[in-house]
Amino acid sequence: MTNNAEWLQRLQAVECRDSSYNAKVDPLVFARAQGSTVWDAEGRSYIDLCAGFGVVALGHNNEVQKRVFASSLNDEALVTHGMGDVYPSIAKIEMLETLAAALPSHLTKGGLALSGGQAVEFAVKTAQIATGAKGFINFHGSYHGLDLGILPLTSRQDFKDPFRGWLPEDRVTELPFSCELSLVRKAIHQQKAAGFGCAAVIIEPIQGRAGIRKNGLDWLAGLADICQQEKVLLIYDEVFTGLGRTGQITFAEMVPCDLLCLGKALGGGLPLSACFGRAEVMDAWPQNEGEGIHTGTFFGHPLSCRLGAETLRTIQRQKLPQRSLELGSKLQVVLREKLQHHPLFSDVRGQGLMVGLELSEPLAGARLMDILRRHGVIALASGDKGQGISITPALNIGEHELFLAVERIAIAMDDLE
Repeated sequence: MTNNAEWLQRLQAVECRDSSYNAKVDPLVFARAQGSTVWDAEGRSYIDLCAGFGVVALGHNNEVQKRVFASSLNDEALVTHGMGDVYPSIAKIEMLETLAAALPSHLTKGGLALSGGQAVEFAVKTAQIATGAKGFINFHGSYHGLDLGILPLTSRQDFKDPFRGWLPEDRVTELPFSCELSLVRKAIHQQKAAGFGCAAVIIEPIQGRAGIRKNGLDWLAGLADICQQEKVLLIYDEVFTGLGRTGQITFAEMVPCDLLCLGKALGGGLPLSACFGRAEVMDAWPQNEGEGIHTGTFFGHPLSCRLGAETLRTIQRQKLPQRSLELGSKLQVVLREKLQHHPLFSDVRGQGLMVGLELSEPLAGARLMDILRRHGVIALASGDKGQGISITPALNIGEHELFLAVERIAIAMDDLE
């Protein structure tokens, strides 16, 4: 049997060195998965607290996936291409209708893509077309993707440094996380005075990669008021937070936005993302007369759309947003009880099944992530200094599995000392 290390050695022979994490100790290569359990190439099992960065909201190899895949295999006339901006499939239309019905009534029109970064790029282009302005405001710790067009909006300098010669960073103003809102108004005025104007403010209602950091609804409402007063669009990047993970389909249910980016869980495990917005904003795009000015070959891929629509309906039907909110609150309480006396414990925070455990030393979360593999748990390091781990399991993870993982985290923490 080929072991994990041997598989990784084979991978390194054919893959770009930057593409996959090569753990020096206890390496992990996925072989199979079911629900919230993953088995590696050597047959060891792990409780998955990552769910593919939140992608498999219903768990691995779930019944919705099986049903959609089986029905597609039995469909002798299955369409297996997206055909981008030309001829749509029924599945694409039904996916957009299903998503529109699940969103707040002011978000009525949108477009599909493959990744969260592409959804953000769609929003950034839309904001420029709708306003005529070219400036954007983001916040420290933000992560909005790594494609060149949107890389200036991602906060991390190490992601941007190798490509600075290509990046129009003079059009982006980065403000402190949860800053005084007067600074937002000041930045908007400065961009207007510079001549290129301010097209939009982009915000993650809860920052994911930065360590599960919340802005709060009052702060978000104040930000929305300023954007409305200054005639600047407000973009929510809910690629991670959306579709039930934080207790609702979108934060726009509580505080409206102009453009909303969704991804990860949207495709049910297949590549699918979306940007939805107000009709008057989305209608700034020209009418497609045979060739779109923003498209991709696989946008609206029928199989992804079939699975995405059924996944979304299942999340709603099983009331998983409410379950996420309740179970996540319980998870934070238990984590705090188990870990609060550990010398490296700093904080537990989050909302729903998007929970961050912060430690008091840089890279302590990265070390804990590695130690957790030995204890049969998959969780990801987070924070700008790798000081925490994020817990974002499937929305339907069993309570026994979840709290067994917490017990293992407590044991693994002792190995950090």
